[in-house]
Amino acid sequence: MNKAQTDSATEASAAPQEERAADLCVVAELVEIQMSIARATQREALQAPQPGVDYCQRIATVSRAVRLTLLLKDKLSHQAAERRKAAAQREAAQEDWHELRVRLAMMSAASEVSKDEEEADRRADEVCERLERPEVAELVEASRAEVAVAALCRR
Repeated sequence: MNKAQTDSATEASAAPQEERAADLCVVAELVEIQMSIARATQREALQAPQPGVDYCQRIATVSRAVRLTLLLKDKLSHQAAERRKAAAQREAAQEDWHELRVRLAMMSAASEVSKDEEEADRRADEVCERLERPEVAELVEASRAEVAVAALCRR
């Protein structure tokens, strides 16, 4: 990633973070409103109960609303961490795929130029040995798969 890409990615992630922070403030305010309703219901039930009012049902309704709101708050607060983790996993999988792609192409090339099975096995062992060398691993990591395979085949 170059500096311009990094800067634009930082700016893009800053805006959603600000929005998420604002969302978390709204959710916290909702929880406080719901709790004040629960407290008012408790006061009414204890001090001046109204005939025919089901206070247990009211408290159950408010309790459910509070639980759901707290779950939403938790989900919003963990969303950024989950996105970073998913991006890291995608990047790691892409790197693994890159190395595997080069390895498979090299094995295919070794098999293609071999005259018999014995020579193919010998060349496959040689390819595996070469791909383990630090300078070759560095070349594979730094280059596109096509470029790395072409360079390795020339050797």
